[in-house]
Amino acid sequence: MKRKKKKSERFINYIRNKIYSKQFLESNRKSDKDFTRKRKLTFPKIILFMLNSIKKSLQKELTEFFLNFSSEKNITNSAFCQSRMKLSHTAFIELNDGIIKEFYTDNVFDLWNRFRLLAIDGSRLQLPLSLELIENFGFAENQGAVPVPMAQASYCYDLLNNMIINSEIDRYETSEYNLALKHLQKCQFEKDLLIYDRYYDRMWFMFYHILKQKDFIIRMARNSITEVQNFFSSEDESKLIEITKLHHDSKEQLRKLGLEFNPFKIRLVKVILDNGEIEVLATSLLDENKYSNKEFKELYGKRWGIETNFDHLKNHLMIEDFTGLSSLSVLQDFFVSMFMANMQQIFISEAQDELKDQKKDTEYEYKINKNLSFGFMKDRFIKILLDKNADRNIKDLKELFKINPSPIRKGRSFPRVFHQFRKKFYIKKKRVV
Repeated sequence: MKRKKKKSERFINYIRNKIYSKQFLESNRKSDKDFTRKRKLTFPKIILFMLNSIKKSLQKELTEFFLNFSSEKNITNSAFCQSRMKLSHTAFIELNDGIIKEFYTDNVFDLWNRFRLLAIDGSRLQLPLSLELIENFGFAENQGAVPVPMAQASYCYDLLNNMIINSEIDRYETSEYNLALKHLQKCQFEKDLLIYDRYYDRMWFMFYHILKQKDFIIRMARNSITEVQNFFSSEDESKLIEITKLHHDSKEQLRKLGLEFNPFKIRLVKVILDNGEIEVLATSLLDENKYSNKEFKELYGKRWGIETNFDHLKNHLMIEDFTGLSSLSVLQDFFVSMFMANMQQIFISEAQDELKDQKKDTEYEYKINKNLSFGFMKDRFIKILLDKNADRNIKDLKELFKINPSPIRKGRSFPRVFHQFRKKFYIKKKRVV
């Protein structure tokens, strides 16, 4: 009887086949002339090198990579920088889209009431200081005279399976609504329930979801429409309201999208937080019998998962630690990080199941340490991709993932911390160890 392949093996085979395929090369190079001559830095080698978490000085990373994984020697920083300009960032988007499609084809993933539970939110990224990045992405005013290059990023995140469905990066002043619309185009699952913070509470945005048959839960601001303001101060716990007209700005937004408004209904649900604060959620889940009021506090609470993912991306994967000063290098690094975050989660999910069995008799449940596990992927992920018999390497990697797991202590909460602009990573001062 043929052994059924585990998820991680399936993904590795997919990625390996993709990287070495002619079609993938032809669709992700800058011009038809690129990667046609025999060079030390071939298309697959550049892809593999960039997947190897480049966090130390670029020259040291290049030297170590080619010592470990290739017979080529003396690859210089300059040679790599010239070669990477031939590679479109779309290669990493295509890789990520492929593993996302693969992830949801075997039906072995978590759902809530048959819904895929998704969150969409934005985050601003600090970029290296260069004139090109200021021109292409924009900048924020700082207390000093030097502008801070910034970009607006946005993520669509599966809260139950910890996968980044889609990610976008654009100019600093780009509306998060516009990026959210791009995410929705990639939400092709039969039933998606999208959870938003109060910065996404415009009525046109809700109407757009209903038009696209996508359900939502949105936290409402206190200064929202009159019906919401009245509901905040009422004794009602749940109420259906009909939106029969839109404000001018919402009408204009629908006009730009080429959409005609029709009246629609939403349900308002009151939620009392643990600190006694009252919040109001607007939802398209109108059936009070099928979706009871008490479920919404826990449902909205799951949105915190996208906040912890931001922390992982910024502080563990260090997505603002860019490897170049060009717009293309920023795009490449950003989408590499999204892809690697998903690959890490695929390995974590398998290791987590094994850890649960091993720790079943302990006082606490334990979870894989995401920071430590990402560090263990350095070099080992590339070794897995290059080894046709990757089973042993995957097993060894998962054993490392299970080192020093974190106990899950329920009921703990942590305040959200905001930081002022500061230079975090310097292109010319990357560490060598």
